[in-house]
Amino acid sequence: STTNIKSYLKNLNMKISFLPFDEIGRQRITQLINKSNQFNLTTKRYNQLDIENFQNDKNILTFQVRLEDKFGDHGMISVIICKKKPNSLEIDTWLMSCRVLKRYVENIALEKIIESAKNLKLDKIIGIYIESAKNSIVKNHYKNLGFNLMKKKNSKLEEIWQFDINNSKIDSYKHLFEII
Repeated sequence: STTNIKSYLKNLNMKISFLPFDEIGRQRITQLINKSNQFNLTTKRYNQLDIENFQNDKNILTFQVRLEDKFGDHGMISVIICKKKPNSLEIDTWLMSCRVLKRYVENIALEKIIESAKNLKLDKIIGIYIESAKNSIVKNHYKNLGFNLMKKKNSKLEEIWQFDINNSKIDSYKHLFEII
């Protein structure tokens, strides 16, 4: 009954959580990584041992993102793997369930990534997009989030994007979510 999308989303009473990878979620994380194609920026594939190794590596930040709203629990809807580099946090894997598109989940996830990078005293976030036959839906993902294209590699199939934490601004969407 509302014509304003943000009011509608606020009224959904969305609750979002960002948890590191753990043993309980490992099987579902692996499943999402190996089956998600459309909203998957690199379509890299990893097995359960890889996921466990990421989970235990101090130079890797992992997020399993869960969402619920007044209609129910959507479960794990996003997986993010970031690798610490000398001055940046590189997003190795970022995938999301298409069923939560247009809810600003990607924006709140970027806010979480920025917060993590700041806590590590890093200046930049590097995002990688590797084109596949099925992921054109996210071709402009980093551009839409305020990243700058740094270079294209491998005959334009791979793009390297950069977000300068200290000199870039983003719109906050925290008001649409309860972060738990």
